[in-house]
Amino acid sequence: MLKKCLKPVNLLIALLLVIVVSSFAASLVQNSFFSVDVSRVTIETGRENGELSGYLYLPNSVDADNPAPAVVVTHGYLNNKEMQEISAIELSRRGYVVLAIDMYDHGDSTWDTPAQFNFYVYSLYDAVQWLYDQEYVLKDAAGNGMIGVSGHSMGGFSSECAAILDEFDYYTSGIRKIATVLAVGADYRYTPFADPTSYFQTRSVGMIAAHYDQFFFDNPSVSETVIYKDFTMDSVGLEFVGQTSSAVAGYYYLVDGGQRVIYTPDETHPQNTWSLESGEYTIEFFENAFSYQLNLAGLDTLEEYGIQTGSTSQIWWLKEGFTLISLVALIALIFPVFSLVTSLPVFKKVYPNEVALTPEYKPNKSLTNAYEKGIWLVLGFLLTTFLIKAFMDRTTSVLNVIAKFSWAFIVLAVLAIAVAWIFAIVKKADNESPLKKLALKTTFFGAGLIVVSAAYIWLLSKSGEILAVGHYWSAPSVNTIVFWAMASGGMLLILTLISGFYFNLKSDEKNPFGLKASPVQLGVSLLTAVVLVTAILLVVAVIGWVFIVDFRFYTYAIQIFNSVQFVAAWRYVPLFLVYYFAAGISVFMNTKNVKGWLGDLFAAVLLAGPIVLMLIIQYTTLYSTGTAFYPTFALSAILTVGLVPTLTFAAIIMRRLSLKTGNIWTGVFFSTIFFTLITLANTAVYLLAVA
Repeated sequence: MLKKCLKPVNLLIALLLVIVVSSFAASLVQNSFFSVDVSRVTIETGRENGELSGYLYLPNSVDADNPAPAVVVTHGYLNNKEMQEISAIELSRRGYVVLAIDMYDHGDSTWDTPAQFNFYVYSLYDAVQWLYDQEYVLKDAAGNGMIGVSGHSMGGFSSECAAILDEFDYYTSGIRKIATVLAVGADYRYTPFADPTSYFQTRSVGMIAAHYDQFFFDNPSVSETVIYKDFTMDSVGLEFVGQTSSAVAGYYYLVDGGQRVIYTPDETHPQNTWSLESGEYTIEFFENAFSYQLNLAGLDTLEEYGIQTGSTSQIWWLKEGFTLISLVALIALIFPVFSLVTSLPVFKKVYPNEVALTPEYKPNKSLTNAYEKGIWLVLGFLLTTFLIKAFMDRTTSVLNVIAKFSWAFIVLAVLAIAVAWIFAIVKKADNESPLKKLALKTTFFGAGLIVVSAAYIWLLSKSGEILAVGHYWSAPSVNTIVFWAMASGGMLLILTLISGFYFNLKSDEKNPFGLKASPVQLGVSLLTAVVLVTAILLVVAVIGWVFIVDFRFYTYAIQIFNSVQFVAAWRYVPLFLVYYFAAGISVFMNTKNVKGWLGDLFAAVLLAGPIVLMLIIQYTTLYSTGTAFYPTFALSAILTVGLVPTLTFAAIIMRRLSLKTGNIWTGVFFSTIFFTLITLANTAVYLLAVA
């Protein structure tokens, strides 16, 4: 027993060591090698039971006797404070005080709001009010604050709103708390204030307006937004910099006594948050903007306040590298933890005869059969690729066509069952005859196809009614993803039943779908999955608490959740189970006879491949022609990016666990629970009143 556990114990220790070391290294980059104190802060704002959470980056050289300019940064619509690490790390290591916040209804910030979409208006300004009161934040002799605000996407709107609200307060107080504004991927014409530029006044205001931004910086009356655009040529952009015919990107114009500048990187909307070019513009902007504002206020130069200038070098990407190592190690940790948990008395029952299976690979030597399966897989792959947009956007016309085909499957299944039994009866087939076996097999697959198709028709017909954002389904981005998941899962089940029937006609395989399990085995599979999820999330929680870092790469992150997100996640678990159930069957059927890492790669391609192909087609077309393959596929296409690592990890996990247990259940339960919790921890979750 001890000898058997030695290998997973050694692997467990090695992976934990990798996680701790790489997380420590990531935290070193985050705190600029101990030159910046990074701490969690909670701000009671008093705005209808509002509370903002954030990370405060306070350079060691800054205190009440040595104040410095400060910057409040925030994230976009579907993200959280961790997404602003470029601004937070690069500005704080240069000597600025930085406060990175979760906007209301995001991350660990809460606001018991009666509406869905007004969180951003006050989020940044409420944070500014708190930061202004801190003695280590620089102010001029009249009390004007040397505070900058910046945010990406919705956070950019919050930045613009903060400047406008600050100007409203200036009319009565005579004090401007905000000196500089940098909006990233946020076109100010969408702010809920008339004539917003009139409120910027003497502040230094910049915009990072990417050429390939999927949403903004072109005429809002045009439906095709995933196109090339140039804000320096747009009438609104020209008005912003005080020009009429042309403007130069990166040039600082003077308007109303303040600076105005537009940067136009060759990036998409989400790339702004993970870009050396946008990082360079951010560093450059605040250096120029604060230099101008300090001079305007009669204060000393940035260097006199301990700010390092003259360089746009960046180190934030090192943190990304270390958190990626931690992320991969965390996923790998699942397997030794599984082995150790299932060596315990109760959990052994997850295996047949309480013993882990050794995979027996039986590659199909029939070229004809392999060719047929290959054709089927390619057709299914392409079909799911080109249905991603329809499922994400709930395109009624396409869904209606699929529903009609589903009716045809029901009719064909009924006819197939009837014909099979007619032949069996006419031929007086006994229980051992091929005709009787064929009739039973046809009935099994046909009945499954009828049930799945009927449920699928209902789902497609209710696409506009189900999963509407409200008190129960309170995460709008998850509603989009989960409809895609159920629609894709239904499609996978239909294709699996049809192909399973065809390829099992000549086979006597007893467990083709990996569903075979006793009631005890099924229950222990669920229990094992819950324990496994708990163990992995415990590691995530401890690492987050000790090092103040998560497991992240680009926009994808595994981090711990709060109570609101936890409750919301369990509402979505049954819905995501539909997809992971279908995906688990597909992975089991198609990869069980492929050896080692090739099987893992095949499984990952089966699930994540269609999305990768769609993204390649979408953005290759955009960059080469100036118009994306789906020119109206904006937000939902961005959501699919996060699905790529999730489905890759889930495919490998489900495959490897099924090879050990002989069925799909442990992998399906684990993937459903774990990735649903992770999804809800990384997006907007509204606190809406019960209707």
